[in-house]
Amino acid sequence: MAGRAVTLLCALWPAAASAYSHTHPVLAWSSRYSKTLSSSAFAHGHRADSYALANALYTNDDICEHDAVVVIDHAGMHASDLRALEPSCHVAKALSTSPSSLKFAYVESGDYHANPFHDLAGNLAKRCGSHSVSHSPDLGDLDVDSGKGRHVVSISLPALADGEEGASRKNSMAAHQSWLSEELTKIESAFSNYLVIYSGSPASLLHSRQSTISSTFDAAAAPGDSIVSGGILKRYQLLTPGLILALLIAFFVLLPIVFIGVQALASIQSPLTNDIPKGFNAEEKKNQ
Repeated sequence: MAGRAVTLLCALWPAAASAYSHTHPVLAWSSRYSKTLSSSAFAHGHRADSYALANALYTNDDICEHDAVVVIDHAGMHASDLRALEPSCHVAKALSTSPSSLKFAYVESGDYHANPFHDLAGNLAKRCGSHSVSHSPDLGDLDVDSGKGRHVVSISLPALADGEEGASRKNSMAAHQSWLSEELTKIESAFSNYLVIYSGSPASLLHSRQSTISSTFDAAAAPGDSIVSGGILKRYQLLTPGLILALLIAFFVLLPIVFIGVQALASIQSPLTNDIPKGFNAEEKKNQ
């Protein structure tokens, strides 16, 4: 029994270690109550992949009611990066104060080389008859004008490198959020009814698109910071604190209990035996 338990845990270990390796957060919020974000289609959104969520959002009949839809792509971003943000940052405050919002920490990436929210933004603009705008840190000032009608604004942030960690990664994330806060403020001042979709995407996009915009924020990193590669236990998108705690409990609490129980059962011996005592006479016993 104990051997089977050990075998089962060993078999599940690789799957548990990579449970969040290909997941990315998806956040959405609006300035007004949004029928789109309040749709029952997102009741089980944490079980859907990124393509299913993007399709549910972009095909919703009410999404075109917003004057502006802002789609933000942040390659390499994971849930642990969002947890490290200051509560006073623009994204955190927007999520806490918006009338409608969605928060999915671990959304499976259906395709490891694409972000459907960003890639389908053009189709959304055509469907809603909106003015399509693409923006990133290296493209200068953001050009939005509410007088031109509805807008779909696609923003691409510099990618977070796989090997970046610790203070360097936190500084990069803070610099990205500082720039993003300024751009979102411009959009909020131009449109009173807007919807923002902020999603992470596979870090491999660093080489396929937006490879030039990373240098924009190089000066924001601390002088002593360096990019180094880390193991599984140093990257929270692979092993989250909750998952680590569960594994520790399984190995150091449940497993010893199982071993002790098996040993206790194995040590039980029956006091009764079938051996006839020496000098026992059945006939004499019967006469008595």
